[in-house]
Amino acid sequence: MSVIIKYVVERHGIEKMTFTSKAEADAYDKLLDTAEALEIILSGSQLVEDDPLRESLAMYLAEHKNSVIDALGPKKKTTSKKKHSQSSQTELALNKTPKSPSASLEDLVIETDEEQIYQEEEAADPFEEGDFDESHAA
Repeated sequence: MSVIIKYVVERHGIEKMTFTSKAEADAYDKLLDTAEALEIILSGSQLVEDDPLRESLAMYLAEHKNSVIDALGPKKKTTSKKKHSQSSQTELALNKTPKSPSASLEDLVIETDEEQIYQEEEAADPFEEGDFDESHAA
């Protein structure tokens, strides 16, 4: 006498398929889950009124899930258009001329504190001997 292990996939109390490995049974169960979800989407669209045809279409789409995902996925053309539009916006931002008085701010020279201190050290000390002028006194 031999022992045979069977994995049975059931949906709503109806035996759908029997498998000898748990992995195959789980994969088929996921396939049925996907087909059921697709059938709900198709029934909401009212494009396919015939129930057996809608079930067959949903099962077909579920079986070819990877091809459907590839077809619905992002396209390379849209990505290149986004890059092009981003570069166009960057060029516009760089070529844009300011319309406010902030344009005159570009002419300002800003010195750091270190430069100012360096210039003060090189300047002559007004209190050195011989250079002292009484007009500087308080």
